[in-house]
Amino acid sequence: MEKLTLILILILSVGCSSKTKTEKAITEQVSELKPPFKNQGEQEGFWAQEFFKDEYEKQNHIKFNGEIKIVNEYKSLDEHGNFITNANEISFGNRVVEINLNDNKLRSIFENGILYPDLISEKYFKIWDLEELSFLNKSPKIKRFRIFVNMPERIYTQIILLELKNESADNQTSMSEFVENSELTFIKEAWLMM
Repeated sequence: MEKLTLILILILSVGCSSKTKTEKAITEQVSELKPPFKNQGEQEGFWAQEFFKDEYEKQNHIKFNGEIKIVNEYKSLDEHGNFITNANEISFGNRVVEINLNDNKLRSIFENGILYPDLISEKYFKIWDLEELSFLNKSPKIKRFRIFVNMPERIYTQIILLELKNESADNQTSMSEFVENSELTFIKEAWLMM
């Protein structure tokens, strides 16, 4: 009886396992965005990806060579409930730019003179966000960003894409360290957001 039970269990386990399909889990990070998209954010990420592929040409921009001053600051709460100081206006010589950043760590891009008004427009404008496009960063030495800019002469928000390069950066480099030692290697108007 014991042998019969053992044989029966063996037959059933072989029969069941032959009908079970195992699939290898996909653990690789998506290297390139492709349609169809789950949301508008993925669509805009795709546009940025394609824009860099089609329009990228290495550029060399010098840092702002003048006085940079925080004109207006305000306090707000970060995502952890801590008070942080945000710059509402930064002056670059005789030009003032209004900025409203969701990530205050990126404020140093302006404070270090890497990004300044003459690179964006000769006229008045307001920056209402700057975000890192981390999915486009193939190396820790390069970071790509999207800026949302409101210009009075345009009805819609202008999207500008830029790239910073820091030759001494590695995977352990913080954002503030990266920005402090970086140079602007690409900036270009990309599309209008409607």
